[in-house]
Amino acid sequence: MSRDDGASGQSVRPGSAMTTEDRERLKADALRALSSVMDPELDEPITELGFVKNVSVVDGTVSVDLVMSTFWCSPNFVYMMLEDARDTLSRLSGIQRVRITLEGHHDAPRINEAINAGRSFLECYGSEAQADIAALNRVFREKALRSRLHGMITATAKYGVPIDALLDMRLGDIELEGTRLLVRSEGRSIALDPGDAGHVFRYMSFLRKLGRNGGPLLIWDLEGNPPDRTELKAVLNRSRSARLSLGFNAELCKALLLARMGREQSEGLDSTGV
Repeated sequence: MSRDDGASGQSVRPGSAMTTEDRERLKADALRALSSVMDPELDEPITELGFVKNVSVVDGTVSVDLVMSTFWCSPNFVYMMLEDARDTLSRLSGIQRVRITLEGHHDAPRINEAINAGRSFLECYGSEAQADIAALNRVFREKALRSRLHGMITATAKYGVPIDALLDMRLGDIELEGTRLLVRSEGRSIALDPGDAGHVFRYMSFLRKLGRNGGPLLIWDLEGNPPDRTELKAVLNRSRSARLSLGFNAELCKALLLARMGREQSEGLDSTGV
């Protein structure tokens, strides 16, 4: 399934004057769309990580200022996020041009020029790039899948649904009924509490982004293969490790960014003498 960018569905006619209402609507659409852009290494939205510093809309051009947690963030991870942000925003109705600006990074000028020219990571770095970022992105997407899988397994286990029962379930066995998320297993229909439903929904949303609208509920890789029934303990342990790793790294990243922003704010106050 294609990304749900949350756009309002309205558009601004080319050549027409953009009102304040138009600008605010497009800005809100842009922020919703950016919330679907993930840090590939952390499996967290760039909006929640605090990477989105500013969003503005002027005459159909949306400009986004981004900042990473450290000055030396790896360019390949940075490029994945900026490329995804650019492409996501470009699909919004009413947006005529997208401008991405990376701030406070050791290679920001080079990355900004390439991203806004529509160039790929390989086109940007040439012989300096050891490989295309597609293979690296795949590794982290699979890690994110397994992390989310563990979240779903542990959430449904609270309601007496064991992992071997999940293996027998299909995607259609989990459905949204009004405001409730229902899990149908072994003749039971179980309504999950909002917190537990969030873990299940997070896993299901990943499957939808893979284009999966049917088939087995539990998958272990991006091709949609289910885990081996004889290795369920290993599956649980490996998915737990992926979840803990991503969670720890995300919290560390947030702390580093918070410290960086506080330091820069303090230096700014010192320079003005305020």
